Amino acid sequence: MNTYHNWRKVLHEMADNVKDRVQELFPKRGVTSHFEFKYLLDQIAQDSIIEIIEGYDLPARLISEEGNKEFNGDQYFLTVDPVDGTTNLSRGLHPSVTSISVATSQRQRDVIAGIVSDLYTGDTFYAEKNNGSAFNGDSINVAESVEYRHGLISMDISKVPKLDRLAPLIRESLHIRSEGCSAVSLCHIASGVLDAHIDLRGIVRSTDISAGLLILREAGGVYTINGEIEGELLLKKDTRVELVAASGHDMLQQIENIMKRQ
Repeated sequence: MNTYHNWRKVLHEMADNVKDRVQELFPKRGVTSHFEFKYLLDQIAQDSIIEIIEGYDLPARLISEEGNKEFNGDQYFLTVDPVDGTTNLSRGLHPSVTSISVATSQRQRDVIAGIVSDLYTGDTFYAEKNNGSAFNGDSINVAESVEYRHGLISMDISKVPKLDRLAPLIRESLHIRSEGCSAVSLCHIASGVLDAHIDLRGIVRSTDISAGLLILREAGGVYTINGEIEGELLLKKDTRVELVAASGHDMLQQIENIMKRQ
């Protein structure tokens, strides 16, 4: 199998299929309850990915927030969040994406390709191991180093915010954003839009961030998993971690130094 050409083709087909099928549901927004609509979005998106897997007869195991499934063995591991930012999408907010990575084992270090694609527009971030990252086919890179205070910093504070740990980081920053979509925040660092993304809740899943981590790394960015620089991430449905991602080691060090002040 020609990994470079085929995975790019397969992942783009998966993302396009999810977008097309999900957009067919848009007229139901506001007609059904938010809970029912989110359930429909997740199920349709998952089925759209499975449809492509079966069409290519891939020897793969699907690791998904919506349930795991094995197809013809486990030569490859597809770590998937069919809809990352489901709440955003259910309310008509941006961003919301499908996120898919391909690995040769159940470890992040063995991820060989990843895609994060916007479910509204089809705009797509894509990366292959040792081949760089791209946005809509054009190469991307992280931004140059800046002082943390002046950087554009993303933080996720929903559900279990842990504001006691975030307080010094909030006080030091002039520009904080919360996108509600981890995959996009990682890609925004990769493309130089954001300077860092901080998620100390300990609940972000491997399915949310696997593709985004590859895209970030291939664009020159860095990250910590549970405090360890490029720490190992097990590609399992129930893996949950703390994540700090940044444009470079200097920004990562600044974040660490600020956290030590509390």
